[in-house]
Amino acid sequence: MSTITKSLCLMATSSPSCGVCDLRHNTKPSIVWCTECDEGLCTECQEHHSLSKASRNHNVIPINEYQKLPIDVLKITQYCSIHDEKFQIYCQKHECPCCSKCVVESHKLCQDIVNLDDVIQNAKTSNALSEIEETLVEVTENLQKIRHHQQNNQSTLKEKRKEIEKEIKKTRMKINSHLDKLQDDLMKQLYGLEEKENSKICQLLSSLDKNQKEIAECQTKIGNIKTHATDLQMLLSLTQIEKDVYSKEKFLQSLVEGEHLTMNSLSYKINTSIQNIMSEIISFGEVRMESKSCYILLIQKKVKQAQMMVPTVQSISIENIKLKIHKTINTQESKIFNDKASTNFEVKIPHNPFDVVYISEDNTLAVTSGTSEKHCITIIDMKRKQIKKTISLDSNSYGIALKDNRLIYSGGDKGIRMVKLSDESISDVVREPMPSHCYVATYRDNIYHTNQSSHAVTCYNLQGEIQWKFQNKTVLDHPYGIDVDSDGNVYVVGMLSDNVVVISLMDKDIGKY
Repeated sequence: MSTITKSLCLMATSSPSCGVCDLRHNTKPSIVWCTECDEGLCTECQEHHSLSKASRNHNVIPINEYQKLPIDVLKITQYCSIHDEKFQIYCQKHECPCCSKCVVESHKLCQDIVNLDDVIQNAKTSNALSEIEETLVEVTENLQKIRHHQQNNQSTLKEKRKEIEKEIKKTRMKINSHLDKLQDDLMKQLYGLEEKENSKICQLLSSLDKNQKEIAECQTKIGNIKTHATDLQMLLSLTQIEKDVYSKEKFLQSLVEGEHLTMNSLSYKINTSIQNIMSEIISFGEVRMESKSCYILLIQKKVKQAQMMVPTVQSISIENIKLKIHKTINTQESKIFNDKASTNFEVKIPHNPFDVVYISEDNTLAVTSGTSEKHCITIIDMKRKQIKKTISLDSNSYGIALKDNRLIYSGGDKGIRMVKLSDESISDVVREPMPSHCYVATYRDNIYHTNQSSHAVTCYNLQGEIQWKFQNKTVLDHPYGIDVDSDGNVYVVGMLSDNVVVISLMDKDIGKY
């Protein structure tokens, strides 16, 4: 940092000393700054300065106000740094102040030499300063617009986050509820099978207990007969005893040969779809940040002023417009024609074509789909003679026009919409629902739209605000196709009025052809 810069920084942060007193080797703080003498003055020196004939008309300002000036401004002095003389002349060619010696040494050949006082006397009220101040106001307003837009974006992100969070929790609750129901159904099945099998086993055990009790009674009966009965009684009783023993043997055999003695066990096989949840589903979903271009119209008054200063060419009056048929082309099929009205090439597209616009930047055509089932805009490469890409839409698309690498189309119940070709993002221009078969055209910062239902032609700006509206059914019935010439004259086809209406914006006149 140079010594001058250090001194200026010190001056900007602390009160400078009085310049006159410094010459006397006294240090006193200055209370005012003389812009003519380019030095500070203390209380005593200020009084003398204000009474002296040579300096009584000098402009002085409080030192604290002077210190508010930027460092770059404080570096600018009233005196030439080379010759230590006060600036008196201004060279308009080199845009710099000069002292008398500078003029002799460096500006001899300069023709635009004027008195410095004449140049600076209106500096604070000059157009240049006014334009700078207006530009700063514009920049501030534009920054505020962008700030407001980003704050809205921040609020939108928060609301969207809450919405997604709610949706995730809702989905989780549905999954939990469904899994709980599946678990309950499986548990009911589990307990039901166990209960059913236990019932069978209990019945078998009961039957075994009954037969075991009868066998024990039979054994006791035989023992009593052997001990107390006669031989005749024994002989006659054996037949019945043999029958009872045979029935027990037969019961036992039926148990062994039947299905009653099977060893049943519960088993479980998990549903593979449930099992795959842990291996195949590795995330609950995916959250992405989708970026869409936004169109913020910045205030540019200076640009508008510059445009107004450009010489205008006299526009053609509609009285001098004569329409003439150059060629008639059969358009019943989807074909690309050359300037001689003969077929150049054909392209099969996935929908019925409605309207078309040429994009010169990449030599392509944009074709709308009208009322076709597939809602899209098809981009056709003119050089390769094939479809380049298809832009999906969520509505019908009718008339289409081009504005600064953006496609503007009539979207039926979605209103007038804009598609940015760079990222295919869609934004609304006019959200008011429109009928079918509406056409659009653009000229400068305006959008022209036909409405065959209301028999109207409406002009909007790029923010969707109505600039003017023409509506006269006796003149223009069912307006369809629309275009604008280089003079701003609007040409509209009246389908039922069987004419072409020219609307002149310059003289507010209407022409019919």
